[in-house]
Amino acid sequence: MKYLKILNTVAIGIPIVLAILGIFDEGMLMYALVSTMATGFIQVALGIILLMKNPENWYFINYILIVILFFGLWYFNLNIYYSDILTYLLFPIPLLLAIYLSILIYKREKL
Repeated sequence: MKYLKILNTVAIGIPIVLAILGIFDEGMLMYALVSTMATGFIQVALGIILLMKNPENWYFINYILIVILFFGLWYFNLNIYYSDILTYLLFPIPLLLAIYLSILIYKREKL
């Protein structure tokens, strides 16, 4: 569990540190944006690992279902029916998912 907390902290911290460095060098902002994709991948992988360890935990099941719903809506919006409103509604979901998984990881003592 300790390693999951460390990995999650590093995954969340890298884009934040790069964005702060963007104050001094604007090129770092692009790296911060790209590193958010890596953060998302790491968090989804952590969510799947935690779900495999605790298949009956509803919090992890909900996390994976919301991730699937997000990517489904994203695919629908990009390829089937493009809507600016749906784009704006989808924008905060990855941030909320990162906060939700972080709370699950840091609140639970033993997973």
